[in-house]
Amino acid sequence: MAPELSLEALRDEIDKIDEVIVRLLDSRARCAYTVGRLKHELGRPIYEPAREAAVIAHVRQVNEALGGPLDGDAVARLYERIMDEARRIQRLEAERDAKKKQEQDQKSEI
Repeated sequence: MAPELSLEALRDEIDKIDEVIVRLLDSRARCAYTVGRLKHELGRPIYEPAREAAVIAHVRQVNEALGGPLDGDAVARLYERIMDEARRIQRLEAERDAKKKQEQDQKSEI
């Protein structure tokens, strides 16, 4: 970005970047939702600390290679929050599945 850009132009650029970020977060959340369904089918736990540690290590490495203004701890905090939301989505889906199964079981008893 050229230093001569105005405040308004920079804010417009940030708005455009935010749109891309939200689209990427949506894609990531949809993927996490599907992962949650598979975990449920396979009987695996939603929270997998080793996987989350690997994700954090990976994004720290990517960030370090970029050499930007965010430090590794900042990126880790952002991804911890993103993964918290992914787990929340997975828990909600697991609860929906359990409720559907319970309703189906009740119907079959009648």
